[in-house]
Amino acid sequence: MTRACVVVENHPTVVMGGAQYQGHLLAAELAGRAGVQVTYLARDVAAREGTIAPGYRLQNIGSSAGVRRRAVVFDARQLWHRLQELHPDVIYQQMRQSYTAVCARYAAHAGIPFFFQVASDIDLDPRWMRGRVSGNLPFDLCETVLGAWGLRRASHVIAQTGRQGRLLRERFGLAPAAVIRNFQPLPAQLPGKPDAPLEVFWVANFKQVKRPELFVQLAQHFAGRRDLRFTMAGRPSAPRDFAPLLEKIRSVPNLQYLGELPVEAVNERMAGAAMHVNTSSYEGFPNTFIQAWARGAVVASLAVDPDEEGMEALGIGYCAGSFDRLCALIDELARSGERRRAIAERAFAFAHARHSLSQGALLADMMLQAAGNARRAPQPTSAPG
Repeated sequence: MTRACVVVENHPTVVMGGAQYQGHLLAAELAGRAGVQVTYLARDVAAREGTIAPGYRLQNIGSSAGVRRRAVVFDARQLWHRLQELHPDVIYQQMRQSYTAVCARYAAHAGIPFFFQVASDIDLDPRWMRGRVSGNLPFDLCETVLGAWGLRRASHVIAQTGRQGRLLRERFGLAPAAVIRNFQPLPAQLPGKPDAPLEVFWVANFKQVKRPELFVQLAQHFAGRRDLRFTMAGRPSAPRDFAPLLEKIRSVPNLQYLGELPVEAVNERMAGAAMHVNTSSYEGFPNTFIQAWARGAVVASLAVDPDEEGMEALGIGYCAGSFDRLCALIDELARSGERRRAIAERAFAFAHARHSLSQGALLADMMLQAAGNARRAPQPTSAPG
């Protein structure tokens, strides 16, 4: 029996995000292998702790109650004890934070491989301070320093894109063990699209970095167009901070806010949408791009281009670079169904070639092979720090 631990701050049944979804899909892939038992360790698991599927368990490692919501370092002791109890043969963790240091230290002590997956380009920012000064600064510094310490000591660092692999070398002096692109279950064929009105769809958890206010401005820009309708979906990460924006959304006649949606509902929305807009200032590799490419929603991004190849050069979408050009692109795409169909077909083929579940199978193969190699190697005798 091979025991694997997947460590992500939340489980997607509680908080849906890219890292959570990728961690869940990897756990499901591992659990589908003969002789593998996988445990997904997360801070927030709600009432779903226990068996998710045969060979796939979910366990809690902390709490976000009270002051603990400020940092996951409060979970360090419980995470260490969980790892001791589970005695895994391999550990996988996403997002650079104090969990990264705990996993790296435990893996070194136990003589097992530790796979750290870059979840966002911000994971490869070496600066100690990345945001504005606030009362959370001591906790943010703790997470940043411990996360960087753990990243440097991971036995395997997995990048999502070639650009991330380059940044890893330049900023940390490390070579990625592999570039594993984000993966998802994909439909077998493109859906048909309604003729009018054309839906322009934005989806993300409301955070400052996602800049949802710019999509509201986009909808206002096209307020006079009857051939276009704009929809937003996502959970406000801090409802009080976004209360004025949510109030403004209700006043825009051509804009509908759907709230938080499960993955299946987002996929249905992408299948009906003509375009998917991203307004983030930065990302890792947006899972929503894959959802859009696989379902014929043309990606029009304001600032994020997932890899150095470039969506526009590949003919699978656009990175506008400015708000004015984004408006022009939406207008041009709305006026040409033939252009949208041609882009959608190229993007569909690209998603199947680069982002199918075979990427998850490749990562699972690497993890299980590394676990087997470690079992055959001499075991360390050092005591934990």
